[in-house]
Parts: sequence; C-alpha cells; structure tokens
Amino acid sequence: MVRGEEDREPGMRVLYVCADAGISLDGTKGAAVHVRQTLGALEDRGVKITVLALRPGHPGAIPGQVLAPGDFRAHNRSKAAGTIAAEASAIASASDLTGRCPLSPGEVDLVYERYSLWSLTGAALAERLGVPLVLEVNAPLVEEQRRYRRLAMIEVAGAIERLLVRRADAILCVSSALRDRVVGLRGIDEGVHLFPNAVDTDLFRPAGNATGGAGRKAKETAVIFTGSFKPWHGVQDLVQAFAILLAQEPRSRLILVGDGPERSLVERRVLQLGVEPRVTFTGAVDHREVAALLSVADIAVAPYPPLDGFYFSPLKVEEYLASGLPVVATSCGDLDPHLRDGETALRVRPGDVPGLAKALMRLAGDPTLRRRIGQAGRKVAENHLSLRPTAERLVRLLEEVRGCRSAEWRRVAP
Repeated sequence: MVRGEEDREPGMRVLYVCADAGISLDGTKGAAVHVRQTLGALEDRGVKITVLALRPGHPGAIPGQVLAPGDFRAHNRSKAAGTIAAEASAIASASDLTGRCPLSPGEVDLVYERYSLWSLTGAALAERLGVPLVLEVNAPLVEEQRRYRRLAMIEVAGAIERLLVRRADAILCVSSALRDRVVGLRGIDEGVHLFPNAVDTDLFRPAGNATGGAGRKAKETAVIFTGSFKPWHGVQDLVQAFAILLAQEPRSRLILVGDGPERSLVERRVLQLGVEPRVTFTGAVDHREVAALLSVADIAVAPYPPLDGFYFSPLKVEEYLASGLPVVATSCGDLDPHLRDGETALRVRPGDVPGLAKALMRLAGDPTLRRRIGQAGRKVAENHLSLRPTAERLVRLLEEVRGCRSAEWRRVAP
C-alpha cells in the first residue's frame, strides 16, 4: 500500500549516478534537462541528493552535493566511436567513477542510476553501500547504438544491460515500449514501472496574449521545432513541408531550435530548397530560452519519421502543449491517445511530407482553429502531463524501494 505524504519518512538520501560521457549535466540536451528536472523535483520534496557523474558541469549547475567536480577524463576518450579501444575506455572510465565515490554504508538510502552503455557503477555502489538500486531507462541504448552508430563489443554491452535489469530493485521506463523491452530482458514485470517524462507547466505556459505570439504581430506565421538534429526527429521532412507552405504563405517563418549531428544536412537542404531567408537556426539554447521561444511561436511541430518501436517519451511535445501552441504531430508513442486529430492536435502519417504541409497550411490560415487546439492542448498538459504529480509519485516509489534488499526477482541470471 502506498503511503500518503503525511506518513512519509523524513530525510531520504539518494546517490544519483550518471556515467554517460555524452551528457554534461549543465548542457542543453534533452537528457541533461531531464536530469536537472528530476534532481530538482526530488530536492524540492525534501530528498537529500548526492550526485556522481562523469560530466557534472559547472559548479551550481545541478542540485545536491557533487562528488566528481569538473569534466571527467572519460570525455577525452578516443573519438573513434564504435572501436574496441574507445568502448573499453568507456568501461574503464565508468569503473574509475565507481572508485571516486567516498561514501560509506549508512550514508545513503538508495542508488538511482540513469542507464548508460557500459556502466555498472550504480550496481557496484549499491552492493558496496548495502542499499537498493533504482535504474532509470530512457532508451534501448544497445539497439540504438547498433542501428545508428557503431558498436564494437555488442555482446558485452548486451550482457551489461541484461545484468542491470535483473539486478535492479526497481526500474523506471519512460515509455511502454521500453517497459516491454525491459520486462522481456528481466523475465518478470514485478519492479518495472512506467514513468513518462513530464513537463513543468509553470515554466512552459501560454503567452500573455492568448491569441498568439510575436509572429502574428509581424503578420507572420512562426512555425517552430525544438530538439536535436538526429535522423529519428524528422527535421528534413519538416523543412520540405515548410517549403511547400512558404509557396502558399510567403510570410511564414520556420524556427529550428537545437543542434546535433544532422544540422549541416538540414542547412544544405534549406539552401537547396531556396528557403534560407525564412528559416532561423538558433543553435542549442538554455531550457528557459526554449520556453521564451515557444511563447512567440504560432505552430509547433513534431515530425517524427516512420520508426519501428517508437520508444521516446517526447518532452518537446509536452512543452508545446503546455505552451498553448497548436501541435502538428506524427506518431508520438504513448502520447498518441492525448493527441486527438482536430481536437488537441493535427495528426499526420509519419513521413507524409505533403500531409505535413497541408496541416501547416490549415493552421496558418485559421487563427480560430489555432487558438482552440492550443487551449485544448494546454488542458491536456495540465491534467495528464504535469511534473508536479509525477514527482510526487516518484518520491513515493523511492520510499517504497528504500530498505528493499532481497526480492526474489533480483537474482542475476548466468
């Protein structure tokens, strides 16, 4: 039975581990934003946080005591991603991180690790400190690495993943697709929990002018995308659809917020289509600046291409909805039931560029529809996607896990 707030044990102490050399906790990546949001939510609810990370960022960037100040040497490992040398270096770095932890048994109540390739840091520290391990899974990293990058020691990576999901006392998965994958690896669904990303509805909220942002004042229609420039985010589809929109609505503008490995490809495509005067690349920006940019936009887009096993918990879509923007979206996984076509969003088949352009034109030409869908989306964010109840549920779960040491399902299979 879940205890209420009035029964909550005081002073829970959590060791938070992030052994991913690709995540600087003071950065602009969605992963860094999620880490800071999680830590802040726990601290706001009286949890004492100690952070052990390969790249914690500048002092004061994250809540709690930081045990490994400054960027860690793992960030300087070989850039030849997918080579045995690089991946062995990553394993060694995570092991070295474990050795940097000065805590002793009795100083923390549980270890909470954000799952990363090669890291057994959380499991090792949980054993050393005699406390439960909570594992947060945000992506099927072995499959993702194999599909989009190179992965030299795939058998080792897979073995580490299997060991972790069977060792953890509780696993938090941000999507149902990830939950199903973890249950398959774990062999039992007990201890596996669905914890989608949630949006700060105080930070992301409709602009003061309920009819829209600065785009309308300039008699423009401002279309916005936020996120990383990666192949699974569909930015090139959006650029092509915008070119079609621009032919019909020449005062439209596209704002692309973020950075990533495909940015140069997107920039070349913008030049090829001849739309560069109407496209703005902001680069990576602070999370609060994202909220400000959304407040002056008119239409927000999540143009995911066709994907097998959509495993994301798309925080960008939640931020669009919370900002009161009308959303044009393709497949969005667990958010799909909330995105009803013509009511809380306009829906388009993944990869359907003409359909995407048609949806943009429909919204660009109908301010009343924009307003109605935007207001409905805000209600969805407030009622179903808000950070506050999600954070409370997380704290309750951590309290239940606290003190758990010998569950039958924790036995590690050979």
